[in-house]
Amino acid sequence: MTSGTPVRSRLQAALGTPPEPPPGVRPLAEGDLPALAALMWDAYRGTPDEPDVGSLTGAVREVRLTMDGEYGTFLPAASFVAEDGGRPVAGALVTLYRDVPLLAFLFVAPSHAGNGLGRALVQAVMHALAGQGHDTLTLAVTRRNRRARRLYDRLGFVEVP
Repeated sequence: MTSGTPVRSRLQAALGTPPEPPPGVRPLAEGDLPALAALMWDAYRGTPDEPDVGSLTGAVREVRLTMDGEYGTFLPAASFVAEDGGRPVAGALVTLYRDVPLLAFLFVAPSHAGNGLGRALVQAVMHALAGQGHDTLTLAVTRRNRRARRLYDRLGFVEVP
């Protein structure tokens, strides 16, 4: 591990019976792909997660790797986009990693941060996964990303080894 690599915690939450997605949150569509990388880069710049992406080109690479199975089998039926005015402003990409659903990426445009979109997307993911018969959702979060950690704490995620 290099000194520039962020230290992460592995979190997990039981799905239970999460609420249905609110209006404006919808399943990921093929046409969303070009917007997702730009959203990811915009959301990660200036945060502890910026090194994960590094640039717009890096964000394009990460979205492609996720959808191509680098982080487990991509689950489009459990991946969601939040819209404002008909355009994507937040996204959640989910995979099946070692037979367990993984929230591979969650990102919200800075212009829409603090409006509950991250919470809405995670709840949409949890609702979809519960409907598919899964009972847990895992993720890895950069320890220094306090905003994300607060969100995951409020949604019932706990740290696991």
